[in-house]
Amino acid sequence: MGSKRKDKTHSGPEEQVNPFAAVLASALGIEAPKGPGISVLQEEEAMMLGVKEASLRFEKKGRNGKMATLIEFAGLNFSDLTDLAKQLKQQLGVGGSADESGFVLLQGDVRNKVEKILQNEGWKTKRIGG
Repeated sequence: MGSKRKDKTHSGPEEQVNPFAAVLASALGIEAPKGPGISVLQEEEAMMLGVKEASLRFEKKGRNGKMATLIEFAGLNFSDLTDLAKQLKQQLGVGGSADESGFVLLQGDVRNKVEKILQNEGWKTKRIGG
């Protein structure tokens, strides 16, 4: 007879909310950030100062093994996003698309080149994953 756990309330990964961040977020009247990462104050400060921030990620899952670079831009409207995507595609000579949820998808592994281009234009870049 195996000893299986009967209480399933803590049996897997959960989305955790830092209780201190939750209290601070409710005091500021914003949504609490979930999981590890940027704090509420850093997020609010970046939004107020107009800091341009981009997250670079490499993916090939769900694309028939083809490589793609995903770039997420914080606080950019869709028209600016499509203009930026067009500019990046022309400079790199690759295909890609802009998504309404704030992502730019570029074909191939061009993270290093994109990072240099964005940093030259004043963006703060962060690589997610390898």
